[in-house]
Amino acid sequence: MKTRTPKSNLVEVDQIPSEIPPPISSKPAIAKAQKAISSVLKRPSPTFGKFLDLPIEIRLKIWEESLIPRVHELHPCAKLYNDRMTFRSNSSQTPAIFHICHESRQLAMKKYQLMEYEPSRGTSGKGILRFYFCPALDTLLLNSLMGLFMMFVLLEEETSYSGTMKGWQTVAFDAERAQLITLLSGIHGHAPQPRMKEVFPSLKNLIIAFDYTSRGKTRFRTSVWPGENGTSLITIPWPEIDSREFDTIFQPMREYLENDYEKGKVPEIQVSKVKRKAYIRGDIRYAFRKSCAFFGMRPRGVFRRI
Repeated sequence: MKTRTPKSNLVEVDQIPSEIPPPISSKPAIAKAQKAISSVLKRPSPTFGKFLDLPIEIRLKIWEESLIPRVHELHPCAKLYNDRMTFRSNSSQTPAIFHICHESRQLAMKKYQLMEYEPSRGTSGKGILRFYFCPALDTLLLNSLMGLFMMFVLLEEETSYSGTMKGWQTVAFDAERAQLITLLSGIHGHAPQPRMKEVFPSLKNLIIAFDYTSRGKTRFRTSVWPGENGTSLITIPWPEIDSREFDTIFQPMREYLENDYEKGKVPEIQVSKVKRKAYIRGDIRYAFRKSCAFFGMRPRGVFRRI
């Protein structure tokens, strides 16, 4: 009697397909979009691999061309030294050339100077948080409270402020502060006289800056955020001889400089207009502080730093 062998459920090895088809994606469009976005985000920044092969003279020239002129506005900040009001620059962020490589840092240390001023104990002076500035490129803009403070420094006879602003070759005074200096100063040869050379020993260019727009004076922002670089100066033509500004600002200032500096080293007077970014991060701080004051709230925790 013949027995029937049951059929096995096993499949022969040679019958298995050599390639298994990939699973069908249910969302091919989303996968393509994710891949495109990830490739854009991971795209490396452009590099110049032959830079180190260039002669040292060309490399130094390239580093010098990367220096950007900045305008430093000094505004009061919340950080106090010895319970005194302290000022900080709105362009206090250290330039990137300090952090690129050893060669660029060496050049930066030659071109930049550290601005730092802390009054001695027992005095009522105001301190300045330290920051780097380039004497040949950067401009010190004195307005708001710092402009008033420097106005009294120029007219006082104290020697403790001598050389406070050393290194600054270009200084800009707000037109209103400059007008107050000329009104409070005596006529030529009579005290008090602004001690420009004593406070600014390296001064080469004195700029009278007008902080106005067609709608009037620009709104003062509560301390432009450090590192914002939101301020610039635009040179404008010299005013007419019969203008009021010439009689009350420019003519007296020129006489003070000619009386204070040696012949041939008198700083040049220029006229500029202050321009600021339409929107800066400092506006968020301004709105937050104003809202807290309106509702009578006091910021707590980390919000106190805003």
